[in-house]
Amino acid sequence: MRIVGFIPSKLNSERVPFKNIRSLGGVPLVNYVLRTLNKIEQINENIIFASEPSIKKHIESGLRYTFMERPEYLDTQKAKVQDFISEFLKRDKADIVVLLHITSPFIKHETISECISRVVSGKYDSACTTLALHKFCWYKGKPLNYVLNSPIPRTQDLEPVVIEQSGLYVFRRELFEKYNQRISANSFFLTVDQFEGHDIDTPEDFELAEMILKSTSWRENKNGK
Repeated sequence: MRIVGFIPSKLNSERVPFKNIRSLGGVPLVNYVLRTLNKIEQINENIIFASEPSIKKHIESGLRYTFMERPEYLDTQKAKVQDFISEFLKRDKADIVVLLHITSPFIKHETISECISRVVSGKYDSACTTLALHKFCWYKGKPLNYVLNSPIPRTQDLEPVVIEQSGLYVFRRELFEKYNQRISANSFFLTVDQFEGHDIDTPEDFELAEMILKSTSWRENKNGK
């Protein structure tokens, strides 16, 4: 069984130009996910899927990865994640894909290993990380997880709204080839905390990421204290 770490990348993003190589804590962002993936024994190969070979100049020496050049059309704003995956699977014989976005630098290797193990077991065809929000949520003009004209519950008693963390997806090749999706109704959802689930999409997200790096709470959480 071939398990591949899949890291899609484009250098010039719309909201944060060159964010995948932008410095976080003095280190180009791409290195965080590569460091993490390098710790996972289940993975056979880590592949950076990018149209710009120049990204290699920003990767720390000693990290194991393979660069795979992708078509430039995948760098357009019209390209969807399904397009990246489909093109990748045409070139690689991966049985299980571990899709990890560079913008999720705080995902732990234990989290990834857990998701891989769930899919390898055969019980699930996919897995992803999620965030559970104990907030008063609305959708299309209606409350989503509480009832109006009823006693207002405490936030800790609310039914949490679960959202895909969007940083990590683990899925079987046949799932994607059949449904063109990376998760299904038979997915394993692993809830992570706000530190681990932080995703960088905006300049403000970068500022928050710098704060997380300096946070005592995050460092203790990372070290398992």
